[in-house]
Amino acid sequence: MTFSFTLILGLFLLAPGFAVFAGLYHGSRLGTVESPPPPPGSILALSIVTVGALLAHLLGAFAFCVQDWLCRPNVCLAVSYDPNVYRALFNIAAAKASVTGLEVVAILATLSILTALCFRLSRSIVRRFGGQAGLDELLYGWLADLSVAQVPNEVVLAYVVSDIQEDGTLVGYEGVVANMTTNADKEITSILLASCETFYLRVTRAGVVRRKVARDSDIPQIYLDRSRIKNVAFERVRFQEMGIEAPAAVGL
Repeated sequence: MTFSFTLILGLFLLAPGFAVFAGLYHGSRLGTVESPPPPPGSILALSIVTVGALLAHLLGAFAFCVQDWLCRPNVCLAVSYDPNVYRALFNIAAAKASVTGLEVVAILATLSILTALCFRLSRSIVRRFGGQAGLDELLYGWLADLSVAQVPNEVVLAYVVSDIQEDGTLVGYEGVVANMTTNADKEITSILLASCETFYLRVTRAGVVRRKVARDSDIPQIYLDRSRIKNVAFERVRFQEMGIEAPAAVGL
């Protein structure tokens, strides 16, 4: 497989956009929910990469314009190449001038620095403003409603209906969401419940009847994968208002 110069150059120019994409998801936190980013070919991923790269290069080009303006009366630092890497890139693309070794170094160094800054800045922004202005909703969709990473004394309860059944009676589990994983399409792939109780669910002519299973103590932890999950309902609970201590969440 061969790569053309145009393709390689395009990937280099999109590198700051990929850094923004990585920074947004690396910096975001959904507490006990673990969800991978959307596929690279999705509209959301392409939009973040493209817009992120465009804004990064806009700021970079503006910085070089300021440099040209400040150094126009007097030379700030004499160099043997064009310090404006964007002007050099356009000259290369238009075949108006050959590129020197120093210009290649300057172009790659500028793109590397810009990529690193984009990752650091986007990660810092999402950590500071995550959950505000619909940022979590944009990144995670319906999973954002389950985020308790920035809410003290609050947990998410899950009511899981399993695939275990007999004579129309289903077995379900109620407990604190200690860990939950999803795929890139935001489909639940596994869930770990803490302080779990078991209940029976039966549909009758009078309606749905739910009955708890009598136990001496709660189940400390129970793990269910997607093959065992028929349905899930969630409820956010603030333990400060209830006057009890929230159980500690654990990871897989």
